[in-house]
Amino acid sequence: MTNFIELGLTKLTAAALEEVAYLEPTEIQAKTIPLILAGQDVMASAQTGSGKTAAFVLPIIELLKARDKQPRALVVVPTRELALQVEEQFKKLAKHSRLRSVTLYGGTGYHRQTNLLQRGVDVIVATPGRLLDCFERKLVDLSAIQILILDEADRLLDMGFMPQIRRVIASLPKERQTVMFSATFDPPVLQIAKEYQVNPTTVRINTKQVEPTDIDQRMYHVNEFAKDALLLKLIRENEMSSVLVFTKTRRKATWVTDRLRDSNIQAEEIHSDISQGQRERTLARYREGLFPVLVATDVAARGLDIPSISHVINYDLPESPADYVHRIGRTGRAGRSGVAFSFVGEGQKSLVRDIERLIGRTVDPESNVRRVLPARRMKLSGRRRP
Repeated sequence: MTNFIELGLTKLTAAALEEVAYLEPTEIQAKTIPLILAGQDVMASAQTGSGKTAAFVLPIIELLKARDKQPRALVVVPTRELALQVEEQFKKLAKHSRLRSVTLYGGTGYHRQTNLLQRGVDVIVATPGRLLDCFERKLVDLSAIQILILDEADRLLDMGFMPQIRRVIASLPKERQTVMFSATFDPPVLQIAKEYQVNPTTVRINTKQVEPTDIDQRMYHVNEFAKDALLLKLIRENEMSSVLVFTKTRRKATWVTDRLRDSNIQAEEIHSDISQGQRERTLARYREGLFPVLVATDVAARGLDIPSISHVINYDLPESPADYVHRIGRTGRAGRSGVAFSFVGEGQKSLVRDIERLIGRTVDPESNVRRVLPARRMKLSGRRRP
């Protein structure tokens, strides 16, 4: 079995890994770290929970080594949550180096972020909107960037961020290393690679089928108006102490949170209408176990790294099979087992089949499907179901 030293990391970095119990590299780390250390452009495909964040954070630490006055590594990510996760990884793994980093994201003031930039940083982790805003205000100097990481490139495209990213990349030095991580290699992703990478080495990990093997997946065919009763039943019968509930919309997240609270179950919600400061405080309280149920839209599907989540419940199925994998990948982490319950509505059989094809197994064989009879529509004073 290859160890981190054999991949080309120094003993100092390996010591930081040992302190956070990273004892041996994952497959994506073993295949990409030597390539990035060698200065090659890399295009890598890996799924949630594969260890891809450390796969680019570790080489950055090694390649930059001594501090400098200007940032030399830029990591672009699609969401604030993922930006904070990358920053957290960097702080853990770079603890024995003198490198400094800053995270740039919207939904919060500029003061703290610009103060850190003015003091001097080596690594910038940023969402596209705030990065472009800081660049246009001349708050950030990107003229010395040596390494560009585009993390979750497929999601950056899906969320419409490429116009902002193109404007930023146009200002970067042409002589640089560009690394892309993406769950898929769809034609738009390949086009971005063609534009911005030079003879990239392609690495594919588990791309033919994705099966979260440590996650017990169950599907319940349920009428829309029976979902609330089923949700309460599952949480109570399984004595869930750390559960993440996904809904399709912000309004639905608020609805579900209110129904849980009405039933004396402590729950909080996070979505794009919640301020960044409030979201961070809510996530901190959830990590500390101060309440058992977090209700979220897909804003939390990527970048939310809480190893203790025991259950994921898809109150609404996501629109794509890939998002299903990302959602349920929030449980069963760090060597733990996990459980994912999904509510399947009318007309979603084809979506279930697509999910099964992606993960390479049947999720809802007849013996495992829980069919719930439609419930009467409840009249709730002053409340309409979203």
